[in-house]
Amino acid sequence: MPAPYFDASPFDGAEVPTGAAKSRRLQLYERFAATRFSAVPPGLTRAELEGVQAILASRLDAEREERRMHFGAFALVTLLFMLVFLHGLQAGFSNLAVDLLAALLLALVVSYVFVYFGYENRVRAMLAGRLRLLEALARLDEEAR
Repeated sequence: MPAPYFDASPFDGAEVPTGAAKSRRLQLYERFAATRFSAVPPGLTRAELEGVQAILASRLDAEREERRMHFGAFALVTLLFMLVFLHGLQAGFSNLAVDLLAALLLALVVSYVFVYFGYENRVRAMLAGRLRLLEALARLDEEAR
């Protein structure tokens, strides 16, 4: 069953072509992601932790870029809505075309709030996961001493 839209990333499954085998590193990353990056899989070696960290860093860069793009679209749609709404307000909402455009833009603004919220939550969870991986690597270093 696929994850709900706001819990999933558009990059999920992008690493491997359909039907191809996943690497151990990607499987570990997916186990970590399934916990919303809250629990590093136990018993990983240094190389495995570094591998998961590398995938997470790449995915985090992609998610941040998507978040920036959607924030820009959200800001532009909001600005356009405000301009059209203020024009309609000045005209007393007497032009049906302008009124419908304002309603459409309002619907887009509301939906973009949820889209951006999803990206923001994923990026924050991934950043927290990155810190957990760094802590796990630091613990391995301390145990090796």
